[in-house]
Amino acid sequence: MKNATLNWVRLPLDSLDNCRELGGYSTRFGQQTKWHSFLRSSDMSKLTQEDNDFLKAYGLKTIIDLRGADEIEKHKNPLAEVDFCNYHNIPFITKEVSDITFSTYKVTMGDFYIDLLEQKSDSVKKIFDVIAGAEEGCILFHCAAGKDRTGILAMLLLGLAGVERKDIVSNYEVTYTNLESMHHLVSSNENIPQEYMYSNRDYILKAYEYILETYQSIDQYLIAKDVDQYTIDQIRERFLGLGEIVVS
Repeated sequence: MKNATLNWVRLPLDSLDNCRELGGYSTRFGQQTKWHSFLRSSDMSKLTQEDNDFLKAYGLKTIIDLRGADEIEKHKNPLAEVDFCNYHNIPFITKEVSDITFSTYKVTMGDFYIDLLEQKSDSVKKIFDVIAGAEEGCILFHCAAGKDRTGILAMLLLGLAGVERKDIVSNYEVTYTNLESMHHLVSSNENIPQEYMYSNRDYILKAYEYILETYQSIDQYLIAKDVDQYTIDQIRERFLGLGEIVVS
């Protein structure tokens, strides 16, 4: 039996390639991000009952599905209908494309990530409001591959918690390695540029450095997207498992 009380870097789920923890990172506040607090994942439509039970035992209470309606129609998340967690669909997309991996829209990965950060919708505010108001327990967020939209949200959360730049980058970089079941798509679909499948450090760095150059911090970026300071502080405290954190 898989022990759901342990701290797993990548969760031992047979039906998910890329479901993993944001816990265990050191932060500039001298603390560690909490285990069993945030999970990032790829498509969950093939979730088995055994893996479903594991996630329940792991403490999962909230799902944030970042995909568009067209994606969900084809690949439903079975946890949308269970009673042990709350499911929220908040599309995190741009006007041009919902998932760049499956698009013929030509843009560099770094520019696509900046498009996500600067989209005109209020999706960033909605996502962070849901996180702040979520029931005590683990929050899982996912898109299709668990690389692009999920990667940007993971970057924002880790940055908010004060995780070092190199750890934020390495959290992103391991994604391609985990997505073994999708590697064949590059060779089988000529419409998918090879670089779209990779999780090259330069892709996420472009987004991270854009935020710092444009807004000076993750906090200030979120405030510019109408996320209030109280919500930001709540999420930081939730992620670090402490009382009030003073940001200098």
